[in-house]
Amino acid sequence: MSVRSSYKKTVYPNKLTLITERVSGLNGLALGVWIKAGTRQESPQALGISHYLEHMLFKGTKSRTALQIAREIDQVGGEFNAFTAREYTCFHITLLNKNYELGLDILCDIILNSSFKKDEFDLEKKVILQEISMVDESPEELVHDLFFETVLRNHSLGRPILGTQQSIQKMRRTQLVDFFVQHYRPEKMVVSVVGDISHEMVSRKIKPLTGKTWPGRAKASSDAGGQQKNKMPRAIPNLESGVWVVRRPTEQVHLVWGSVGPHYTSNERYAAAILNVFLGAGMSSTLFQEIREKRGLAYTIYSGLSPFTDTGMFTVYSATHAKNVVTCLKLIEKCISRVKKKELSKRELRNVQNNIKGTFLLSADNVESRMSRLAINEIFLGRYLSGEEFCKGIDRTSADQILTLANKIFRDYRRHILVMGSKLPQKLVRQVRALAP
Repeated sequence: MSVRSSYKKTVYPNKLTLITERVSGLNGLALGVWIKAGTRQESPQALGISHYLEHMLFKGTKSRTALQIAREIDQVGGEFNAFTAREYTCFHITLLNKNYELGLDILCDIILNSSFKKDEFDLEKKVILQEISMVDESPEELVHDLFFETVLRNHSLGRPILGTQQSIQKMRRTQLVDFFVQHYRPEKMVVSVVGDISHEMVSRKIKPLTGKTWPGRAKASSDAGGQQKNKMPRAIPNLESGVWVVRRPTEQVHLVWGSVGPHYTSNERYAAAILNVFLGAGMSSTLFQEIREKRGLAYTIYSGLSPFTDTGMFTVYSATHAKNVVTCLKLIEKCISRVKKKELSKRELRNVQNNIKGTFLLSADNVESRMSRLAINEIFLGRYLSGEEFCKGIDRTSADQILTLANKIFRDYRRHILVMGSKLPQKLVRQVRALAP
């Protein structure tokens, strides 16, 4: 059966954006409401407010209790979830095509009519504090959080997405409502839908979101937990270089090696994707082979890209025994040095290009992945990026472009290394610090 898709976009008079991709022959449907507000929009006095708000939109509206919302989705076999990122927040539902009206009705309801009851606010505070405790007991998550907090210590992008025990304890309901009023507005919102459904059918169903005025969207007070434009101008991040050692009660030593990476709209994003996969995003990658397969120094070793609006990070993560830390870091530097000095061979480049295109095309079979990609491209690029255009961008990237990028971002004097563990003798600390200028 052939699969056809068609993309459409509407920006309504109130500045709400609707994007849809109709894909023929699918039973499933993915719906998402994306808000251009996350950790970056938070003030130091309200750490974690975006994530707190994400929780609260599940806790009931004027016409539905939290249980009713959950039950209505469960009864049709759907899934309703949400997540908070550093520059956006997303609420998404996956269900059958025939139940699209229910999904869109619930999304409209939570955006327009959430009640933010005081008892629910107080109850959810306990849940979020437990979530923070869970992350504190998950070293892999914790070390990445600490890395971003350290490298971006003077910028809101580096603040912990969940907030801290102290900031959540102090959070007030009025702060949360003000942040909601300030940021959950049509001009900061994208509705993304993928499935076998027409753009016009979705448009009719989200009509409550396209009106001139939304209930309760008066001007936020000065107590809001976000960045008021006239008080806190958006600053370009300055990533701090250095080596940091953090002591935590962990069995292994967890390390993150980082360097500046391309921002989301950079022309170098295709080269960065190829460089990432070649270095550490797979079992055949250089880092995996050098550190795990050849030497058995670590079970987990991988690289990753974290692009933002105006900056980005390239990171390598590993967990190993204290006696292997220096060796692992030296091997990471060795792999980095290799891609700075020598172009990828034609075979290496072709293999990585095929890997990326294959992964991309396989993900296109998943409506939720497709819906997310549609929205993220709209938020950062302001346009539709087809699978064909993406694959052509990967194929057009040359070995010379990858070499140029490697030398641009992997500069010897711009190292960001964070090592976390409990068994960190001073000799090891000195050796780690000596690795980075």
